[in-house]
Amino acid sequence: MSELILHHYEMSPFSKKVISILAFKGLDWRAVAQPIVAPKPDLTPLTGGYRKIPVLQIGAHIYCDTKLIIREIESRFTETPLTPPELLGAAELLADWADTRLFLNAATPSIYEISEIVPPEFLTDRAAMQRPEVIAAALPLEHVKAQFVLDLKMVARQLAVTPYMLGARFTLADAAVFHVLNFACNAASLKAEIDAHPAITKWLKTIIDMGQGGRQDMDAAEALAIAKDTTPDYTPPADAIIDAALSVGQRIAIRSDDYGQEETVGEIVWVTGEALAVKREDAQVGEVLVHYPRLGYLFEARD
Repeated sequence: MSELILHHYEMSPFSKKVISILAFKGLDWRAVAQPIVAPKPDLTPLTGGYRKIPVLQIGAHIYCDTKLIIREIESRFTETPLTPPELLGAAELLADWADTRLFLNAATPSIYEISEIVPPEFLTDRAAMQRPEVIAAALPLEHVKAQFVLDLKMVARQLAVTPYMLGARFTLADAAVFHVLNFACNAASLKAEIDAHPAITKWLKTIIDMGQGGRQDMDAAEALAIAKDTTPDYTPPADAIIDAALSVGQRIAIRSDDYGQEETVGEIVWVTGEALAVKREDAQVGEVLVHYPRLGYLFEARD
């Protein structure tokens, strides 16, 4: 089995979500540092345009979005299951809440407070990732912070009675909520709100103490060379389906339905009820198979 290569940057909260799962499973993986802002010349040859972080590379297979990244890791490494089947639906629902509402309530005030320690171009870059109508509808900062405080109360109510979000063990729900609250701790005012809940601070420390698994750093050039030297496996998975709207062989453009509007353009190789894979070619890496979840993405036919 090809090694796991995670393209990320150290401040990325969504990367921390994946890394906590790699640690829980005790997996070896390689870390490729990517820029915090665009352009990302060592990432886009793999994805074709997608620049959100993290991206998982396994040989010439490229996985975008943490929902799909985590699902792929879970399917490949079954010895230490992340989430028991009886909790999976609840964990996925909680993770979706954490990645959207909780993250938005934490990210805006956090970035505002830490603006002095991020590159000057960071705020400009992140503003460019948002659709104009989203920026126009932005809520007042104090309201967003107040909403975050209310979110914390809900998390604290659960962690006051169970050691983890869904009971006695670490699951996807913990990874998803952890990455948001861990990032929020960079902002002094939000950290003070988090520290007001001893159950949350204890839970955060427990996950941080899990470490990062078997991490080894890798140069981006080496990762690109691995993709170029590997032939993707185009065999459809067992749960592949026929979808008239997304037919095999069709050329499509894929982009997020929220922020980050860069496109990946490629030829559909297979489709399942929850994901799809497109073949694309780049001079630096040759043929790669780029995988996307269907949830949260728009698909447009191209000639």
